[in-house]
Amino acid sequence: MESRTRKWLTRAIAAAAAATVAIGGMTACSSSGSSDTSSGKTTVNWWSWNPDDTQDKQWITAFEKEHPDITIKHRFIQYSDYVNAVRLAATSNSGPDVFGLQVGALTTQFAPLAVDLAPLAAKNIGADWKDQLLETQQLAVDGKQVGLPWMITGGGLLWYNKNILDQAGVQPPTTLAEWKDACAKITALGKTCFVQGAKDDWVNIDVYQSIVNQITPGTFYKAVLGKAKFDSADFVKAFDVWKQLFDDGIVQPGALGQTEYPDVSDIFSKGDAAMIALGTWNDDHMTKPTLASLAPTYGDQITSQVFVPVAFPDVVGGAKETGRLFGGPDVGWAISAKSKVKDAAFTLVQWLTSSKTAQTMIGKTLQTPALKSVPVDASELAAPDVQKPALEDQAKQITDLIGARQIQDADVQTALGQALSSVASGQMSSEDAAASVQKAIDAIAK
Repeated sequence: MESRTRKWLTRAIAAAAAATVAIGGMTACSSSGSSDTSSGKTTVNWWSWNPDDTQDKQWITAFEKEHPDITIKHRFIQYSDYVNAVRLAATSNSGPDVFGLQVGALTTQFAPLAVDLAPLAAKNIGADWKDQLLETQQLAVDGKQVGLPWMITGGGLLWYNKNILDQAGVQPPTTLAEWKDACAKITALGKTCFVQGAKDDWVNIDVYQSIVNQITPGTFYKAVLGKAKFDSADFVKAFDVWKQLFDDGIVQPGALGQTEYPDVSDIFSKGDAAMIALGTWNDDHMTKPTLASLAPTYGDQITSQVFVPVAFPDVVGGAKETGRLFGGPDVGWAISAKSKVKDAAFTLVQWLTSSKTAQTMIGKTLQTPALKSVPVDASELAAPDVQKPALEDQAKQITDLIGARQIQDADVQTALGQALSSVASGQMSSEDAAASVQKAIDAIAK
């Protein structure tokens, strides 16, 4: 979250949607939903970090075309400000009607402020709504369906710019030694090898999961729930390996002061860095429409770049497993308990999560639609020969996720994020870092 994170779908959504609907005017949101008796229209206020204000027009236009009696007012908030903004607004009568969630701590925190969507889903989507949608359980808290999933993504990938690797004469690294060798050759070209937005806890936690899953596959997800020890030798080793990425120069200097979005993702998109740690939410960067839509921001150079995801390299030496994705619903949609227009709000939620129109828009960006019946559309890959096999492997992984990306308890998530930053900066030992996370986990049971 993103999600920890902005997990933005990129402008590919706008490009994909343009084939179906015309661009609508930008909207804003400043008040709670309402019904206008003079026009017969209901206004629904929709808050999100994803889609952002470059994408929302396409979604709004498509929805309002099918639901002319409802007007959508969208407010985009950067993820770094989103959680606090929604937390405050959702307790008032001037907040959002529909707002975005990520699974884990954010869903748990917002559960008391949201409507239980299960009865509405059963009534409007069908009694089998859980069978129609993927991973709905990750957006439920104590039997309450806090949100419905929009798209499914997985973390644990290393993305590379094939153009830069080809110029350097290297292949995507599969081991730490190969990675270090590739970095030396890439740096010699005047490019940055790998960029990490280490100011953001979410991406550091993603990389740590990739590391620890190589040492003891799947134990991370037990440990954060108190069912395994986080201060065991395996987790300490994972912290050691994390620190080594900084010490060996894999992670760029100054990473702890840079965010994943927009700082280092911009560097990668501009063609100034060869590799970055992202997940399947970046898949739209493999399509021609997305690259074309990004040209005004990053220059025409991006239209000729070939971005490809691979499994995170074996950085531990003799990894027990590599390539397993962890994830689930990237964004879920909830309805505020304070909303005055709950029926219209659910119409928007239902459309986003289970309509063919909206879910096809998701599929065109190469994200996995939450609606099982809608496929990913890989017809517009920029370089099918290298990108299609990667996409096919992802499809298998999405059905066999090793665990959820997000941590359910906010204090545990915060403790791990702080521990990773402290280890990377040399302010905390790996042993102390693991112990600090275990302390946060132990506190849950008290």
